Amino acid sequence: MKTEVKRVELLDQYIVALLTAFKRPRKEAFLHAVMTGRRTGQAVTDTHLAKISSLFGLSPFLTEEVLTARLTKLKQAGTLELRADTNEWCVRKQVSTPYFERAGWNGFWMQERPFLFFQNLLLAIQVLSNKHHGKKYYMPVVRDKKAQFWIKKWLANFANADDLNERLFLELEAWLSKGYISQPEFYTDQFSGGKLVGETLEQIADAHSVSTEEVYFETLYGLHRLFQEKKYYPLLQLLMPRPEALLTLSGKRTYGFLQKGYDFDEIVQMRNLRKSTIEDHFVEIKATFPEQAVPEMPDRSLVEQIQVGDFLTLKEIKASFPELDYYQIRLAVVAGGKA
Repeated sequence: MKTEVKRVELLDQYIVALLTAFKRPRKEAFLHAVMTGRRTGQAVTDTHLAKISSLFGLSPFLTEEVLTARLTKLKQAGTLELRADTNEWCVRKQVSTPYFERAGWNGFWMQERPFLFFQNLLLAIQVLSNKHHGKKYYMPVVRDKKAQFWIKKWLANFANADDLNERLFLELEAWLSKGYISQPEFYTDQFSGGKLVGETLEQIADAHSVSTEEVYFETLYGLHRLFQEKKYYPLLQLLMPRPEALLTLSGKRTYGFLQKGYDFDEIVQMRNLRKSTIEDHFVEIKATFPEQAVPEMPDRSLVEQIQVGDFLTLKEIKASFPELDYYQIRLAVVAGGKA
């Protein structure tokens, strides 16, 4: 099998990497939640417990049907096993997953932000390029109204800048020349402007004789790295959505009340939600914003003990720290993240 590693499709590598890291069988629905970035309480907690939050939500467009087909294929290949008694998947024969062992993945703190950024970038490049070529009437490459409004605001910051095109080009050139960008064409072939029309991922994959998912994951990896180096790219940074975009809609509302200084009971009352739901929000908030204070946070020394422990389940942590309730344990588990 090792001689075939390079031909193992990247989505399959991703599945195996996750199941290997969890160290225990998992149901298909849970895998789908993790891979698509659904911030359920279990998905958030367990990915942090397994210390693989960096791989959270790397395939947000994955359908349940495609995942089922891939799991079935991996089972037929002898790589995975489906336990009949629990209907859970586990790794039967390990294969190498080097693509998802690379430093730089930052899934939990990225999720849809790279996609929103790239939409903004594509539109910014089209607008600037068409302006340079004197092209006044054209269909925007991105139809999303939020993206269009973002670019209008972005351009307003540089109304008197005659060198904006050049500055943006230099930032893009600096980023795309980085060693971790193996195929800069995967990005540049998507750009539109003047007489050029950007290509789809499928067209780019065909042109380079690779799979579409290879173009997708390679592009995504470069975007993850860019976000981590954003301070070096002031123009590109202004096209990046803020971290608040990571929160679920309901979690974002709770975060707003928390920032205004309301306590736990007040937020429960104002949101008119169950206490357990607000607890889920606080866990999500703590995971997303590690420096944010949240109610009932355990003592730092206890958090550190839990962080360095080799626990597979919350139940194991509860047995070692009976003085903590499960809400506090979940807070401790996610508190070690670095956005």
